[in-house]
Amino acid sequence: MNKQRKIYYRYLTRLSFYVCNIITVKKASANLGQTGSPRFAPASTQVAGEAGAVNLVLILLAVAGVVIFILLTQFPLQRQKEETLYPKPPSQAAQTQTGSGAPSGAHYNLNIIGVPKNKTADLTGSQGHRIFVPLEGNCKINLSEGDFQVLDANCTDGPSAFQLPNPDPDNDGITEYSVYARALGKPGGKSTTTTCATDPVTGEEWCSVYSMVLVREKGKSSFTNVSKVLLYVYADINGDGTLERYPLFDAALQDYLWNYDNNGLKLAQLRFYQVSTNVNQ
Repeated sequence: MNKQRKIYYRYLTRLSFYVCNIITVKKASANLGQTGSPRFAPASTQVAGEAGAVNLVLILLAVAGVVIFILLTQFPLQRQKEETLYPKPPSQAAQTQTGSGAPSGAHYNLNIIGVPKNKTADLTGSQGHRIFVPLEGNCKINLSEGDFQVLDANCTDGPSAFQLPNPDPDNDGITEYSVYARALGKPGGKSTTTTCATDPVTGEEWCSVYSMVLVREKGKSSFTNVSKVLLYVYADINGDGTLERYPLFDAALQDYLWNYDNNGLKLAQLRFYQVSTNVNQ
């Protein structure tokens, strides 16, 4: 029983106690009148008075019961309305970690596959959930705003292209979604991915001071939250000695991309989950 209900039951108990006292006093007064009170009234008048008092008490009890019933039923409804209007954020509900280190739940999967030879086929357009990169060497993955989608899967003959939503439109450090990454394939490979963008005023390209470094070691490979690294550019563009934070597709910069430097990593697996990450921490 919740606190509100306990309070209402307490009030109802007190009301019943007061009503019983009223009835007791009325009966005592009637008996006193019958035994010689100066204000003795005829029996018919006494009966009518007692009936009126009882009717008044019954009315009071009925009104009190209706009020108590309304209050008891209204609060659960109000609580249900509040839970509907303010549901538990998905970011909190989906934070259960799996054995791989990533959250549980639906996600978009992107595989960055290192290949020893360049691809010659046309891989433009929607080409599934993978991008081919050189097994050894560097390439650029151009980024554009929109729903998750591979636009050009071939990064062996020039830049590839990947589309993803704006991760932090308000730049408050709380992402709309999160990115988790892990290294797979033959042990010994390593890749470094850095988020970069261009200053539209000077035309200078700026790369974040943070990079995602994936190393394929022996044994089980676990996911790591790389949202801060892949979804933002951290750079001192204005030269004031302090790093500024620019989320992907912030209007202050343009031509966002991931600079992918591969040193033998066969597979970098990225997963995008609809859960938030606080990069302020």
